[in-house]
Amino acid sequence: MRIFIFFALFLILPAISPATNYHGNCTVVFEGSSTLHDFNGKGSCEPFIASENAGVLTVPELTVAVSDMDTDNSSRDNKMRKMFEAEKFPLIKGMSAPISLSDIRKTLEENVNSTTTLLFQLKIRDMEKPVIAVLQNIVETEGIITADLTFTLSLADYQLKAPSVLGIIRVGDSIKVTTSFLLKAP
Repeated sequence: MRIFIFFALFLILPAISPATNYHGNCTVVFEGSSTLHDFNGKGSCEPFIASENAGVLTVPELTVAVSDMDTDNSSRDNKMRKMFEAEKFPLIKGMSAPISLSDIRKTLEENVNSTTTLLFQLKIRDMEKPVIAVLQNIVETEGIITADLTFTLSLADYQLKAPSVLGIIRVGDSIKVTTSFLLKAP
């Protein structure tokens, strides 16, 4: 009987894969336009821990501090922070359902240059909306995963009034956002 139990455990244990935790961080690059010229800026999310279990990646709520977003123009940055009401709503938050890494890996095996879409919730101030983003540039090496998530958001969708200068120079409504992720197993 003991031999049977040992044999059964020997067959079952390889199928049980332990969870892998990743230390994660991301950088955010955003691009917009105005009646004067285009502009871009950057920010970063707070470090986080993501876990993979049985090919499914669970990522916690990600946050970007509005006060850390920078366009290399202090006047524009101050107007941007005012638009976001940074003192009252200091964080932009993103939340996703668990992500099937096994499906993404299968897609990449079939076509290395493939992309996939990812649905997540984006909360700006007190408004939360679903966003469909393109997941691309996925690279997985020993213990490290990198990927880019790209989407366009409308300021009006979040009831944000685009900053202007003297009512003449206005920021456009659409902002392109690219978030680059680095996940590293300890």
